[in-house]
Amino acid sequence: MKLLKTYNTETIAYIDKGFLADRGIETIVEGSAMSDVFPAPDAGTSQVGLYVVSDAQYGQARRLLDDRPE
Repeated sequence: MKLLKTYNTETIAYIDKGFLADRGIETIVEGSAMSDVFPAPDAGTSQVGLYVVSDAQYGQARRLLDDRPE
């Protein structure tokens, strides 16, 4: 499993997850829950990671996200 991209919100991560799933690429969204449970002053927002399950599909997933219009 490889980290594909990080996000500031889960919503955008799940949109990209669905985009890749529609193209046959399995991903997992994982957040840094501890910063939400025990927030530190001035810690900023927590990060959410989108991980490609199959390392062999990493390059394809990266290209799809890079080439997708915003």
